[in-house]
Amino acid sequence: MKKDVYLYIIVFFAAMTFACSGGGNREKGRPPQPSDTLYTPEAAMDVVDQDPKRAFVIIDSAILVGNVDENLATMFKARLFSQSNEEQNLDTARQLLEGLMASEWVEDSNNREMVLDLLVSTSRLQDDYEQCIRWATEKANFCRRQGNETEALRTEAEIGVVLVELGEVEEGIAKLNSVIASLDGRRSADDLDACVIALRRKIRVMKNLGREEEIVPLAQHLIEVLNNYREHYAEYADNSYRMSTDKEEVEGYCDYYTAQAYGNLAHAYASQNKPQQARHYLSLFEGSSYGQTLYGRQAIAPTWCLVGDYGKMLAAYDEVAEQMGSDTVNLDYAKMLRGRAIAARAMGDATAATDYWQRYSCLKDTLSHQLLEGKAHKYAARYQLQEERLNTEREEAAKKRIGIIAILLGLMFIGAAVFVFFLMKQLLSIREKNAVLTKEITDKIKYEEEYLASIKKQTDRQSNAATATEQPALTDSELFEQLRRVIVEEELYLDTQFGRQQLMERLHLSKESIGAAFSKGSQYTSLASFVNEIRLIRGAKLLVEHPEMSISDVAAASGFGSNVTFSRNFKERYALTPTEFRSRN
Repeated sequence: MKKDVYLYIIVFFAAMTFACSGGGNREKGRPPQPSDTLYTPEAAMDVVDQDPKRAFVIIDSAILVGNVDENLATMFKARLFSQSNEEQNLDTARQLLEGLMASEWVEDSNNREMVLDLLVSTSRLQDDYEQCIRWATEKANFCRRQGNETEALRTEAEIGVVLVELGEVEEGIAKLNSVIASLDGRRSADDLDACVIALRRKIRVMKNLGREEEIVPLAQHLIEVLNNYREHYAEYADNSYRMSTDKEEVEGYCDYYTAQAYGNLAHAYASQNKPQQARHYLSLFEGSSYGQTLYGRQAIAPTWCLVGDYGKMLAAYDEVAEQMGSDTVNLDYAKMLRGRAIAARAMGDATAATDYWQRYSCLKDTLSHQLLEGKAHKYAARYQLQEERLNTEREEAAKKRIGIIAILLGLMFIGAAVFVFFLMKQLLSIREKNAVLTKEITDKIKYEEEYLASIKKQTDRQSNAATATEQPALTDSELFEQLRRVIVEEELYLDTQFGRQQLMERLHLSKESIGAAFSKGSQYTSLASFVNEIRLIRGAKLLVEHPEMSISDVAAASGFGSNVTFSRNFKERYALTPTEFRSRN
């Protein structure tokens, strides 16, 4: 208790000092700058991966020294919580954000946009579809009021998919139709990309619903849109980061999505027992660059099964199974068992077919049981969180009462000493911080590049050494290094839509193994934090090496969806804006 008394006394005088002095050497009326103090939200985001507890301490200290107001600090705390995949932290993040939405602070449009973005992403991480629709709807309305109609339509397409997931099938499809109709025919790269995404989302919805006959006109429409873009891409110039003047990039974009449309057409015709049409589009798919990849061949394998090309299906499944290793408790492996059972039965091997069917049934039961356990754990975690929050509030109330009494009693005795000590320490810290900030950033980027290069060499050596022997199951650290290599060498992070789902489908890994690889096998808390880090490293390098590039171009070339997102993340990471960093180098 005595230590708490002294602590509250020091905190009081620190706050009083900065209130009287305007926050150190800051001019009266000037907004707080990142260089004014070591205690900033940006500094908290800089250490959250290595020391989450320290990050929260920095945020609290930033409030005390007047470098950030309570509302902005709350938003940053919510962001820290949302970076964790733990259900309790996600609940805490959402409650903090919902509190901000009820405050006057979000009357500022920039603040509202930040909070809405976090609310939508947090609800999506929790699989809370009702809340996702609520906040996505508000986000769409907000974007429309701000004049960003295209982003509003993108968000509404996502709402349509979620409505179908909730059982509101016709309403969800109507929403998707409305979005497609609004975007169709617009000569803008941003609008075209949004239209392509909406069409692909509706195709996926129809496939999940088993309405294969409705996929055919959608996929054909998608091909027409892409062909028109390929032929007249110069007419789609809109100065957005989605518009490329490189013919090869346009071709790559169109070829990738056209190949997927061919695959959807082949599967739709095969499901309708129209093998001739199915084989026609299968041939087009197999001739594409995407169709020749292992990921593409795995995606088309069920269609091969439908038309009786069991050899192609089994060959693809053998490669996938070899990459999976011992990690077979997942939905992809269950689909492979089902396909093998169908093939064995068609080829007259009843014994093998029975064995595959039994293994498929057992694995499906296991996956269903895990899903139910996950839901039960989620509800229990939320209940526990409410209990812990109530206890914390009681403890904090008691501490505040004690602190107020202690401050009043000790005010006359230690005020002057605390004032001088704290002020001198703060001035020295600020001076040292400003002197080395830019050099630390540059050195850190160089270190990360060298580290990535060494990891690549090490992984190459391990791969060469393992070619003659059976590959053992990977540890979390080894799997992380393998994932790091794939993401960095193949530059998957440059895709703005890249995330965990793409890795799961590409490398046939479960979301649990991917999560463990980053949270347990690396210094990062999640795949998202790692991808954000390497995007920022690339962005910082481009800022120095290519001064002729605009900030928007650097953002697009680094994998960010917009220059706003790039600038915000860059400042959070390095406590400097991209422009400031470029000028100092």
